[in-house]
Parts: sequence; C-alpha cells; structure tokens
Amino acid sequence: MSTDAIRLRTAITERLEVLPDLGVRSVQNQPLPQAQSDELPALLVVIIGETLTPDGDANHGPPRFEGETVIGISLVEGFETPERLDGDVDEKITLIETALLTDPTFTRATDRTRSIGDPEREPYFEAIARMERQRLFPADGETYFSELRLAITFLKRVSYEPLIPDDYARTVLTARLAGTEPDSPDVRLIIDQAL
Repeated sequence: MSTDAIRLRTAITERLEVLPDLGVRSVQNQPLPQAQSDELPALLVVIIGETLTPDGDANHGPPRFEGETVIGISLVEGFETPERLDGDVDEKITLIETALLTDPTFTRATDRTRSIGDPEREPYFEAIARMERQRLFPADGETYFSELRLAITFLKRVSYEPLIPDDYARTVLTARLAGTEPDSPDVRLIIDQAL
C-alpha cells in the first residue's frame, strides 16, 4: 500500500466523518468482522487496490507509471424496511459523491504556496477514471440490513527518478567564435542550477 493511497484514504475519511447530513455513528478504515447494531449506520473507507502500469515505453528512462488507486466506501444501515433502506443509503452515497467532488480542497491542483517536498503541495489525484455503486441486502434473522458500496478509481502518475549523489550546481563553457584568431577574446557561457 503506497503513501499516496493512504494519504488519499485519509483525506476522504477526514471529509466524510464531519459531514453533518450523513448521520453515521462509526467511521472505520479497516474492515470489521461484523457491524454491531449500536454502530449503525456505519461508514467504512478502505483501500481496495492499487495498480501501476507503464507510462510510456518500457525500459526507456527512469521508471514511470500511471497509478490507479481504488478506494472503497461502504455505508451500512439497518432496522428499517428494505424499500426505505434502499432509498436512504442511495441518498447518502449521492451526498458522499457530491461532498467529495465539489470540495476544492480535495479536487485541488498543485499548491504552489507550499515548498517542494511537502506532501501537501501535490494534488491527491490527477483524475477519476471510474465510480461504481453496488447494493447488498444481507439478512440477519428478523432484521434487514442494506449496504451500498462505492468504488472510486483515482489516477495519478508516479515516477522513480534515479538518486544522483552529486547535485548539479554549475557549468562553465569557454569557446571562441568561428573564424576568429587564437588570441581573440573567449566567449564564456555560465549555466547555473535552476531553482
């Protein structure tokens, strides 16, 4: 599990656990064996998987990948009629989608006010490739439960630049113009490291 995936899961969890209209009693990042009745409605935000596929030609330059991170959001409710549960969880998942995708602090671009190397400088993702809803209606004795799962696939490029022990600092190039005499003044070009 990559740092980017954990950072993305954390960003989603932080935004959803303070969403007032969601009305959940518990928010988890790790699946629990069984949800208890006093924890419902319950929200689960987990990393489902990550896939890295080559970005460009293989074995050409430093390793570069197009990363896909799938985040799963599960909302479980119970103790109502199946019709009411179906409509209620669907409404709340729509609320979750809207809250995340209209939040400029979540969908933001590069924050150039932060220094290079600060993880908060980089956006959480470059694009969303897919969103999928899945409904489950497990029955536990006399009680009806409804679970709606939302899987969101986020895209972000990842590259692994080589570690070079010496930083490029400066190059000095001395030359003479073509057709000049050997004792003509030199032309000097100085290239400093770009900041």
